[in-house]
Amino acid sequence: MPVRTCVGCRAKRPQPELVRVARTPDGTLTVGRTLPGRGAWLCAATASECAGQAARRRAFGRALRADVTPEAVESLRTLLANRASMEGR
Repeated sequence: MPVRTCVGCRAKRPQPELVRVARTPDGTLTVGRTLPGRGAWLCAATASECAGQAARRRAFGRALRADVTPEAVESLRTLLANRASMEGR
């Protein structure tokens, strides 16, 4: 099973324990394993927190090899928090 590193907390985990983030052509960040292009991985259990850590370290820009705006990261954190609340039901 492939092992990936979370760009936020830097933990190495098997792929099923992570979510993949990709940058769309318009510059927003979205979650999806089959999206085209480079991806950055976040721990699934703590995705919103790991996204915050990655934003502080500017890790998204390095991992995706593209400019990532603070607004794009904030909208991703909102998306991840909403996803977590939906799964928690």
